[in-house]
Amino acid sequence: MNLFIESIEGGLYMAGIGEEKATRFIRDEYRNSSSFQSITDIREQLSGQHFDKVYLRQATPYDEMCGSSEDDKLMMELNWR
Repeated sequence: MNLFIESIEGGLYMAGIGEEKATRFIRDEYRNSSSFQSITDIREQLSGQHFDKVYLRQATPYDEMCGSSEDDKLMMELNWR
């Protein structure tokens, strides 16, 4: 199982779990929201859970201006251990 974190507008993050892509999204239990204020908040809430890989996906303003597709977003693997 992999963890997918997506940086969204306004400095917020969404997190989801799945094999190839996020199929089940995680809610921030402290704010009762589907977004998190930092990657550290996600890490703290999911402490004790093991993931095969953790990815961070981030859109840039350049992507929006050029009309890049969802699949063209920058995605990098994070060291989660």
